[in-house]
Amino acid sequence: MKRKSLVLMLILALCLGLAPAGVQAAYTPPTSFGPPENVGVQFDAESWSFVLGYAASREIRDILQEEYDGSFEDAGFFNLGISIQIDYQLDNGQWRSAVVGLDELYTNSAWFTVEEGKFTDTSELRDYEFEDFFPGGELPDGNSYFNSHKMHFRLRFCVNYGDEENDYEYFSPWSEVVSYSNEAIEDPEELINHAPVLKSAGIRTYDDGEPYLFLIADPPHGDVLKLNSISGGEVHTNVWIKVGTGEWKDNGTYGVGLEGFEVDVGDYFSGGATSFDSFVYDVKFRYEFDFDYYPAAGKTGYIYSPFSNVYSHGMPAYSGASNWAVPELDKADGYGLIPDILKGANMTKPITREEFAELAVLLYEKASGNTAAPASPNPFTDTNNPQILKALAAGITLGTSATTFSPNVLINREQCATMLYRTIKAIAPNADYSITGVADFPDQKYISGWAVEGTKYMFKLGIIKGDTKGNFMPKATTSAQEAAGYGMATREAAVLMTVRTYETMDDISAKEQVSDTQSGDSTALPQGYPSDLIPIYENGNIVSVERRTFDTGNQGYKITIDYEGEKFSIVNGHYCGLMLNAEDYDGMVGVDSYYYGNKGDYRIEIDVTQHFPDQYSCTVVIAYYKTS
Repeated sequence: MKRKSLVLMLILALCLGLAPAGVQAAYTPPTSFGPPENVGVQFDAESWSFVLGYAASREIRDILQEEYDGSFEDAGFFNLGISIQIDYQLDNGQWRSAVVGLDELYTNSAWFTVEEGKFTDTSELRDYEFEDFFPGGELPDGNSYFNSHKMHFRLRFCVNYGDEENDYEYFSPWSEVVSYSNEAIEDPEELINHAPVLKSAGIRTYDDGEPYLFLIADPPHGDVLKLNSISGGEVHTNVWIKVGTGEWKDNGTYGVGLEGFEVDVGDYFSGGATSFDSFVYDVKFRYEFDFDYYPAAGKTGYIYSPFSNVYSHGMPAYSGASNWAVPELDKADGYGLIPDILKGANMTKPITREEFAELAVLLYEKASGNTAAPASPNPFTDTNNPQILKALAAGITLGTSATTFSPNVLINREQCATMLYRTIKAIAPNADYSITGVADFPDQKYISGWAVEGTKYMFKLGIIKGDTKGNFMPKATTSAQEAAGYGMATREAAVLMTVRTYETMDDISAKEQVSDTQSGDSTALPQGYPSDLIPIYENGNIVSVERRTFDTGNQGYKITIDYEGEKFSIVNGHYCGLMLNAEDYDGMVGVDSYYYGNKGDYRIEIDVTQHFPDQYSCTVVIAYYKTS
C-alpha cells in the first residue's frame, strides 16, 4: 500500500512539474532573451562597410553556460544557435532588414564561447546591402556624405534549438539604436580608463602536456565594451607576470576573449619544472587598444587601461618582517588586509604613498562593506592606479599638487596617521572624533598643524604609540635625521596600524556625534540672516552630516538638506540656511538656491569649513529670498 502511494505521488509530482525531494529538476531553457548590449558602429570608407559590435545579454550567457556544462543536452535539447538580425535606417527613412533573413538564421551565428571567455562579437554590412539607397554601392560625395547624413542601426538576437519533437525560435527585443555620422566620434582614452577585475589565474595543460595560464575576469565595464564594439572587437588584453620575488615582466598581448583567455608560460618551465602547482607567481593584466583600429579619433599609438588587481599563486603574504610584527601581520593576512601591491614585499622597508593608499582603500572596503569608486576624471599625470583614485574620491588622500600624486614618495609617521584618520572618517563619518583630554606629545611642536588632530585621535584609540618617553617622532627635522630615515613609516608599522584600526571600528562606529535634525519653527529671522528675507519655514530636514577634509585641506562638514519650497517669479528664490550652535560658533551658514517654477522638493549640500567641536547641534531654517 505504501509503495503504491509513493508511485502515485511521484506521478503527480511529475505531472505538476515538481521535482521530488532529492531529485534535481531538469533544465528548462528560457523563452525570452535580453537584447544585444553595448552596441557600437564603425564605418570603413575604403571597403564601404559598417562594422557593428555587441555583447551577449545575461540570458544569452546563461544558456551558453548551460550548454557548456551539459545541462542543456541532458535535458533533451540540442543544436543551439544564436544569430544576429540587423536593421538599418538612413536618416528618418524606413527601417530595412540586413544580414539575416528568417531562412538564413543558421548561417549567421554570433561567435560566443564560454570556454574562451568570449561574449562579444561583430557583424559586417558591406556596400551591396545598401544598393536600394546607393545604386552600385557608391556613396555620393564619398565619406563626406556622412557630414550631413546619419545611418542608424538596431540589432536583436534570434535563439533557436530543438528537441526530439519540436524546433524552437525566439527573438529578443531590439537593442538601443546606434548611429553613424562623421560627428559621432568617441574618445577611446576615456572609454578604456577602467581597471579590469581578475578573478583567477590557474595553470592548465594542453593535450601535449605543455602548460599555459588561463585567466578569468569579470565582464568589462560598459565603456570598455563600447570601445570594443566601435573598433570591431579590437580591445585586447596585455598580461604581466612576476615569478617568485622577481621583477614584473610584460608577457604579451592576447586577443579573443576579454573574460577568459590563455596566456603562454612555456618559457617559465624550460628548466624542466616537475610540478606546476609549485610554480610561484603573481599575474595582472590591463586592456590594450591601438588607435589604428579607430581612425576617426585621429590619433596613433597604443593606450592602456589601469592594471587589474594582482592574482597570486603560492606567493607568501609578506616577507622579511620583524619578529615582533609577525603576529599582527598574520592577522592582517587572515583579515584580507594586505593589498596586492604589498604581497611578498619586505615589511621592514619604508612604505610609499601608493602602497599606503592601496592599504587604506582595502581597509575602507573591508570595514565598510562598500566598494569604493575611483575619482573620474583622473586629475593626476603620474599615476592611473585605480586604488589611488579610490582613495582620492573617498577623501583618504590628496595629491602633492593639482596634477601629481607622487606615488613613489615615502611617507612619514604623521602622514601615515593622518591618512588612517581620514580612512576611519570615510568609514564612520558620524563617529565621535573628540580629542578632549588627550595630552600633548612631548615632541608635539614638531607635528604639523594639520596632523595634530589625527595623530592625537589615533593615539587616543591606541592605534599608534609613542616611544618610551611618549614622543611621536612625526618626521625628520634635521638633515641627519632625514638621512637616517627618522620618523618614516615602515610597511609593517602601517599594516599593524591598519589591523588595529580594523579591530577597533565597531567601537568607533558605536560612538556617534550629536546632531539635531529638527526643522525651524520660529517666525522671527535668526541673527545673521539678510534683512530682505521673508521667514517662511517649510519641511526642512537634515539628511546626512559627514565630517570630512575638503580639497582646500580645511576640516569641516558636508551637510545634506531636503526641503520643500514654492516660487512665484524670477525675482524670488529660496534661501536654505543652517543654524549651527556650538561652543565656539553661534550663527548661520547658508547658500542661495536659485530654483524657479512651482512648488517642489529640493536637495542642497552645504560645505561648512569653520572648525566646530565634535559635539554640536543643527537647526534647518528655510525662507523665501526676496531681491527687492
